[in-house]
Amino acid sequence: MKKSTQGRSLVPAQKTITHNQPLYIPLFLADPTQKKQVVWELAFEDGSRDSGKAKRNAINIPKGLPVGKHKFTIIAGEPLLSKGHKLYYCDLTVTP
Repeated sequence: MKKSTQGRSLVPAQKTITHNQPLYIPLFLADPTQKKQVVWELAFEDGSRDSGKAKRNAINIPKGLPVGKHKFTIIAGEPLLSKGHKLYYCDLTVTP
């Protein structure tokens, strides 16, 4: 997992939630005032995928994610991801 310039990871390496809990992942940007585009993709255990954009330096997904072990990929970069983008990963476990 890549680290921000201040030594703190952009996202946690692992997160566990229950099926009835919304997913909230705050993003720890080295400089939250600098414009960065952050997009995410969630690969579910069954092979299906979902994706979206982070808003207000956080990823918010409503409750109801399927139970299982899933993989988040977060891409953070300059506006429009034109240069200098980085990949971050988070293992997500959703329990009953």
